[in-house]
Amino acid sequence: MTDLPSILLIDDNEQLLEGLSAKLRERLGDEPVDIQTWMPATVDEDPEASFKARINDNTVFVVTDYDLTSKGLRGLFGVSIVAWSQMAAVPVGDFSRGHRESLPKEPNLFALKVPPNDEEGATFIAAIYFGFRALAAGLQQQPELLREKRSLAGVLAALLNRPHLESQFALYMSRLGAANAGLIERLRTLSVEEDHDLHAMQKLMSYLLGHVLANSILRFPGPLLSDQALTAYCATSMAEADALAGVFADARYDGPFSGVGRFFWREDVDATVEGLGAGPDPDNFEGFADFNRAVVETLLARKLANHDCGRCGGVKGGFWCPFMKRPVCERGDCSVPSSSWIPQGALLTRVERDFYDELAPLMGL
Repeated sequence: MTDLPSILLIDDNEQLLEGLSAKLRERLGDEPVDIQTWMPATVDEDPEASFKARINDNTVFVVTDYDLTSKGLRGLFGVSIVAWSQMAAVPVGDFSRGHRESLPKEPNLFALKVPPNDEEGATFIAAIYFGFRALAAGLQQQPELLREKRSLAGVLAALLNRPHLESQFALYMSRLGAANAGLIERLRTLSVEEDHDLHAMQKLMSYLLGHVLANSILRFPGPLLSDQALTAYCATSMAEADALAGVFADARYDGPFSGVGRFFWREDVDATVEGLGAGPDPDNFEGFADFNRAVVETLLARKLANHDCGRCGGVKGGFWCPFMKRPVCERGDCSVPSSSWIPQGALLTRVERDFYDELAPLMGL
């Protein structure tokens, strides 16, 4: 091992492993990172020991396929790699080309799903790598954030230069203790007065905050909106994503994990709408999405495309359903406002009505 930060790729198919490694190298460019590969085989008599020998404090991200048994190592699957990584507080991604479920599973805060092809997978891995590196660097540059014993939400808000959003971020963190109580307890026992503990605290903090940001805040719209959520916020379809990105360019998010896709600060989107000057009177509209759509249409001097909804004809919205991946509005026949799978802070996330009625009893929604 070198002293460089590293990414460990695990697969039992040499050709696929080399292909992903090559694409990842392209995405990382001149970034000084050591891309390590491991192809588990029968020579690895103790797979857990073999895995642990390949990670250390410089390991930023581990990526594993699901089935690792083709080289004769029976019983080794990606779920074991994921468990070992999480115990070591090392971010881990599941790169499973053939092991995909038709129904969504309950969101796992510490499970990062890598797209199952080399092109998109490499882009995602690079974005996750840069995201965790950015959080770690921010904590190293601002050790006072830990010495002042701020809340996890307070630290994240400070790192993103949005300290006034601490209360909104805090809502996303209400389940952290249930998701990994051991890590939270370990964080509480560390002392910022000891340099060794400070380093360990920085590692744990970046691990926890990185997963909350990547897997919760960016995934379930609230203070931050993805391309899809922004189109829903303006009651239009993804066909207008590029047009909206131009309108709201000043609201663009460029923080950790922004390489995963385009994201926008909701408060800056609202400020842009308000700053467009004379336009439609908000009192003449049923909801904020209707108003947002009208303002953008006025600015662009054309109608926005309608999204695919038989209830409203595709002209209402405001909220995003992450399960059906489509805009929904607050009408009772269109969406359900609460779900055990949606974080408390995700105020612009709702569950599509038909999906909820059909699958809620089966999925524990």
